[in-house]
Amino acid sequence: MDIKPLRGFYTISINAVPSKADPKLIGNTGAQINVKVMTEVTVEGAEIGTAFTDQVSSAKSTSITYPKESVVLDVDVHQKIFMKFSLKDKNAKSPLVAHQTFVMFVNQKTKQEVVFVAEPDSSSVYRFDLDVKLKEKDFQYASGLYDIHLIVGDHVLKNPFMWKLGQVTFTFTAVAPASTYENPYEPKPEIKHMFREKEKRPPSIVSNTFSVLCVAPLLLLFILWIKLGANLSNFPCSIYSAGFHLGLASIFALFVCFWMHLDMFSTLKYLLGLGLLTYLSGHRLLSKLAAEK
Repeated sequence: MDIKPLRGFYTISINAVPSKADPKLIGNTGAQINVKVMTEVTVEGAEIGTAFTDQVSSAKSTSITYPKESVVLDVDVHQKIFMKFSLKDKNAKSPLVAHQTFVMFVNQKTKQEVVFVAEPDSSSVYRFDLDVKLKEKDFQYASGLYDIHLIVGDHVLKNPFMWKLGQVTFTFTAVAPASTYENPYEPKPEIKHMFREKEKRPPSIVSNTFSVLCVAPLLLLFILWIKLGANLSNFPCSIYSAGFHLGLASIFALFVCFWMHLDMFSTLKYLLGLGLLTYLSGHRLLSKLAAEK
């Protein structure tokens, strides 16, 4: 192909002209095909180094060449790692900005991977700075030897790569916090319902006084009956009379039991039987008294 288009996506329009016109031929003009032109990428001007965070003049950088592994660094929380590089299109000989560009650190002991994004500046030069003190939490405070990788990928690259630049030894001062991992298969702790604590009751003298005041009218009634001389000679002596008064007294006693320890449903069950007995006895007693008059 004489023409070498730049990387990217193209739409090709194809026209096929037969040597002899034939009306049966259709679709031979204006046919469109989508084509992706790929290229190869190379790394140029790559440098990596360390510097103290409070001393810019102490920066020390080393030039590196793709795809060699030649970096050996040793940093602590008072330093930072900096890196710069450019990506160049081999075919067009021009700077290239890849869709995915990462710097990855891999712990050689635990195989933990810590990935950071490398961003290009206005001149398409990638710059990466890692302040060890600020990023030690991302490493889970795990000091040790790490491999440094540069990862570059794009949908128009023939040769996406993961380049191992070298190694770095991190020394973190903070202690790794205790693991918060929870096994999802372990039994959960028992849930115990906490009832509301009972409210503080008043002194017993208050409740006793109230009970006496409630019973006082009944006691006063008996005292007045004795004082005035109640006449019980006309009290009807029959089974219906005894049943009515006993039923009435039982209902009052049931109310006292409900107030002290019975619940509503138990009280209604007992009240149904006592009420029926009291009603029948009272009806027969009143009918008898009405007939005697």
